[in-house]
Amino acid sequence: MHHASITGSGLYAPERIETNKDLNEFYGEPIKDSFEGRIGIFQRHITGNSESSADMAEKAALKAILDAGIRAEDIGLVVVATDTPEYLSPPTACVVQGRIGAVNAGAYDINGSCSGFVAALDSMCRIVISGGHEHILLIGVYNMTKFVDRSNAFLVPLFGDGAGAVIVSRTEEEGGFIGSKLYADGTQYDFMGIYAGGTKNPLTPERIANKEHLLQSLKPLPADRNINLWPPIITELVERHGLKTTEIDFIICTQINKWIIDSVMPILGLPMERTIMIMGEYGYTGSACIPMALDTARKTLNKPKKGDNVVFIASGVGLAVASVLFKW
Repeated sequence: MHHASITGSGLYAPERIETNKDLNEFYGEPIKDSFEGRIGIFQRHITGNSESSADMAEKAALKAILDAGIRAEDIGLVVVATDTPEYLSPPTACVVQGRIGAVNAGAYDINGSCSGFVAALDSMCRIVISGGHEHILLIGVYNMTKFVDRSNAFLVPLFGDGAGAVIVSRTEEEGGFIGSKLYADGTQYDFMGIYAGGTKNPLTPERIANKEHLLQSLKPLPADRNINLWPPIITELVERHGLKTTEIDFIICTQINKWIIDSVMPILGLPMERTIMIMGEYGYTGSACIPMALDTARKTLNKPKKGDNVVFIASGVGLAVASVLFKW
C-alpha cells in the first residue's frame, strides 16, 4: 500500500516589514492594543507593488523542492491554494509551473479561502496514495494586503503576505497521511470576502470608486467561532482513527489570533508547547499560514518529530473548515 508524506517544505515572506509602530505613525494614532496582547501581531511582511502572488509562490516552491531533495522535473502536479491569485484566470499554478521548470507536471488552483491549503493537502495525499503521482508540489500563498483598504485601521494591521510550500510524496513506509475532516456552512458566504470582480458583480468604474473590489466585512464574525468549531472537529477526526486528543503531539492552527489558540489548546487537553504561533512576525497570512508555520516549526523547533501525531486545522470565510491528521 502506498502512503503519502510531507518530504519537504519552504517559506517565503517579502523583505518589506511593516511594524505596529509604523502603522501608528501612518494613522497618526495608536492601533488597538489588542493587536499585540490578544491577537498577537507585532509586525507583518507586505508585498506593496513590487511582488505578486506567483512571485512569492515560486520562491517558496523552490525552497521546498530543495528541502525534499528532488528536481522540478520529478513533480507530477503543481497546485496553488489561494484566494488572492495572480489572475482571475489563468491559474496561478500554471505561472509557477512554468517558472520553476516543472515540465512533467499538471497544474491547477484551489480556492478554499483560508482553509484552502489544508483542504488541498487532503486531496493531494489521496491522489498520491492512489498512485496518481510520486511527488506533488502544494503551495499556499496569500497577498491580501493588495485587497485591503489602507484607510481601514482595523483590517490593515491584521494582514501580512507570504507563501509556504510542501512536497507531498509517495512512500512505502508506514505513516504519513491518516485522515481528514472537512466542514462547511455556505449560508455564511456573505460575512466577509471580495465580492466584486466575479460574475455576480463584474467590475465597473462605480464599484471601484466605492471600493467594492476590496475586502468587504459585511457582517461581524463571531469572535469565538473557531473556539467552538475546532475542538469538536479535531476530536471527531482523531477518535475516528483510534486516538484521543491528548495523544496529539503537534498541532498547527490557522494563525489569525493568539487568543483563539490559547483557548483551544486547554480544551483539547494539550500544553502550549505542542503548537506554534507565527502571527507575531508575519501577521495573518491566510491560505499560506499553515505551511509557513510548518516550515518554521521544522527548521527552528525541530518539530514535528518522527512518529508524532500531527493535526492541521484551518478556517476560512465561506464558511470553510479543513483538518488533516498525519503520523509524522
